[in-house]
Amino acid sequence: MDELNNIFSSCKEKMEEIFKKLTKEIHRVRLGSKSVSSFLGKIKIKCYGTFFSLTEVANISIIDNMNISIHPWDRTIISNIEKAIINANLGFMPTNKGDSIHIHLPIITEESRKNLIKKIKSQTEHAKILVREIRKKNNQYIRKLKISEDISKTGENYIQKMTSEYIQKIENFFIHKEKEILKI
Repeated sequence: MDELNNIFSSCKEKMEEIFKKLTKEIHRVRLGSKSVSSFLGKIKIKCYGTFFSLTEVANISIIDNMNISIHPWDRTIISNIEKAIINANLGFMPTNKGDSIHIHLPIITEESRKNLIKKIKSQTEHAKILVREIRKKNNQYIRKLKISEDISKTGENYIQKMTSEYIQKIENFFIHKEKEILKI
């Protein structure tokens, strides 16, 4: 039974990993200055011989829904910040104003919203496929164990239940994100 429990915990771990990776990818989808500023804060800036997150070396201010201002505490690293933002490839160009960096976010049109939703939908479908592949692999591991058929079936049913839960989590996350995109 320890082998079965190890399969269950490994399966759950891998499914959770897929869900977290999906949410991280989808949270990168830009909607407005608030979502961009939280992502900007995590960008790594090379300065003083090491890497720091942007929030450790600068103040990020949200001016309005389409504008962000970044004020570094040390003006000598402003070009490093600008390079890091450009290299992050977020779909906009920062403007170096000498003592600060200004970011103007382009307006999201109805067509680009629909494209964002399509992109997110394909990412969620891919995540569902990965979850189902994990189910398949773990069911194969269960079948290879030297256990009774009843216990084997119970294990497969448990993995199916876990798979259904994660697919539902993924679908709910997509629905939430879709509403968020269409609302703005």
